[in-house]
Amino acid sequence: MRVETSPIPSVDMEGVLVPRLILGHLPFVGESYQGDERNKALAKTFSHVENTINVIAKAVNEYGVTAMAVGAASESRLSCLLLDAVRKVGGMTRKELSLLPCLRIPLTLDGKPIDDYRRWVTYYASERSIVGDNLLRKYVEDPILLCRQGWAKRFPVAQKQFSPYSREEMGRLRINYEGLETALASFKGFKVLFAEAGSESDFLAMTGRLDLLEEFTHFLGTKLRCPVLLGLHHSGTSIPILEKSDLDVVGYVTPVNPLGALMLPTQARALKAIMASGKSVIAIKPMAGGRVPPSEAFEYVFNKAGVDASLIGVASEVEVDEDFPMALKALR
Repeated sequence: MRVETSPIPSVDMEGVLVPRLILGHLPFVGESYQGDERNKALAKTFSHVENTINVIAKAVNEYGVTAMAVGAASESRLSCLLLDAVRKVGGMTRKELSLLPCLRIPLTLDGKPIDDYRRWVTYYASERSIVGDNLLRKYVEDPILLCRQGWAKRFPVAQKQFSPYSREEMGRLRINYEGLETALASFKGFKVLFAEAGSESDFLAMTGRLDLLEEFTHFLGTKLRCPVLLGLHHSGTSIPILEKSDLDVVGYVTPVNPLGALMLPTQARALKAIMASGKSVIAIKPMAGGRVPPSEAFEYVFNKAGVDASLIGVASEVEVDEDFPMALKALR
């Protein structure tokens, strides 16, 4: 499979030629990692599909973007508008964008969704045994985690109130496939480069439910007829586990940035696991939600961490012109 001809260099990931710069989607669906006020401003801007079209078209026409991440249309109105914008940009530019859809893994315990805070308490218990008591500070001071409303106060309380999910409970964990067929139908008619299983991949890896992860990745790959990547936020813990498995995935999508934001359990452990991985790695959050200048961010991502590719989230045409030249420079 090949992507459109582009000045952006490509890398071969198990027979798939992948551009090393991929347009991110979170700003278009109202996520800035800079707080609620900024999120609301983005949601207002991109509720008008022509604004989304203008930003994507600039990235395609002026910087050779040929691939971008997306979510399912069923996720939100903005996700639906984004897919509409991708179609329209393809028609306007006569250049087909390849997609990297990210799908959450809808985990349930006894028919109910797992609790988000208890899931993080489970992460914490597992990683604390590796890195010690300093982990709590990392959790409550991480700039991206702090964008979750009340996180700095609520997580320490949850850590004291909730026990981690037990082995017996994990044995009862299931994936709720209801609605996934509808979600996947969002991508009909598009060229799908990879599918990404969401960051629940960490939870399944760290709790020993690789069987469920294998089940879900097989489902995605079969339905979308493409290779599968795993979305990870705890790469320092999860990658070593996954590298020892026989899971049929191409690689990992994980935060990589100079601040170490959402590089868990520590930046050093995450970077070590990323660099030692035998699979491909695609960076996300290279600028740590706008906290790192693009020149510094992409120098770190490509020339320090040595990843194969990186997503770039942009919220305006101005940001396209600020970020892509720096990213391309780091690749030279």
